[in-house]
Amino acid sequence: MDLSKKIFIFIFIFFHLQAFANELSVNLQKTCINEQLSEHKTIKGHSFQAGAFIDYCKYETDFILEKASQKQLSEISKKQSTYPIWLKQLKSEALNRYVEQKPKTTV
Repeated sequence: MDLSKKIFIFIFIFFHLQAFANELSVNLQKTCINEQLSEHKTIKGHSFQAGAFIDYCKYETDFILEKASQKQLSEISKKQSTYPIWLKQLKSEALNRYVEQKPKTTV
């Protein structure tokens, strides 16, 4: 195989993986926002909107994409309705790290 074909194949694979990562990122963020809205709907006196969770869900998604392997990421896209144990653990770890980064307010 000549060099130009190898370059073409590399570029094709690279852009395909980028598209997959972008689509997965959007799906993970949407899922996270829906989960957060569902979990917080029982808080009386507060009516949360999706925008309240954008920062956290972006952080969680980036954390998952950074820590998970390609094989694990492919499992996410196949099983959107159920979470493997490793994904639950990553989500929990992301929450803990996110909370640690936020400045504490004292009264």
